[in-house]
Amino acid sequence: MQLLPDLKNNRPLAIGLLLIALVLVYLVGFHWFVVRHIELSAEVERLETQVARFKAAVERRPELETRLAELRQERQGSTLFLPETGFSSAAAAMSRRLRETIDSESLQPELCSVQSTQNILEQDPGRFERVTVNVQLLCPLDDMARILFALEDSEPLIFVDNVIMRQRIAADQVGRRGAANYGRVELSFNMYGFLTEQASRQPAT
Repeated sequence: MQLLPDLKNNRPLAIGLLLIALVLVYLVGFHWFVVRHIELSAEVERLETQVARFKAAVERRPELETRLAELRQERQGSTLFLPETGFSSAAAAMSRRLRETIDSESLQPELCSVQSTQNILEQDPGRFERVTVNVQLLCPLDDMARILFALEDSEPLIFVDNVIMRQRIAADQVGRRGAANYGRVELSFNMYGFLTEQASRQPAT
């Protein structure tokens, strides 16, 4: 029985064993290094891409600042804000707009009357100053609903808040209070809007 390979097969066997040994040496001693090198190369490539993006953003900074200034200017001129430049003028314009809305929306404008208006100055204004006017209004209920809806459904934006119904003239009071008061309600409410950021920086007059 032959235990050793023939001499003519020794060379291929030796080469095979050498290759196996080299693979084992690579796996034990060098594979982690190669894998780590590949990971570092990918990380370097990612960082180089980020640096290129940052450089491009820095180069565009003047353009972006110009565009930002344009957007701020457009926002300041937005019809959502009150167009006036001060608290008093804005409050007066809101009161005038209320009376115009009463004339245009009421089915019986002669039965609607503004009893009083009072400007309420915000004690701690934020970025955009709030202009508030407290209103006492006497009007038929159906007209009142149309007026309040019209105020909030137009531009510049006016909001209605703190609505309180103070009095209703009942049918049995017609003889004592007069037919002109029949069906009218007395409402107290706040209407308010906001000045632009630029106008908010100016002192109220």
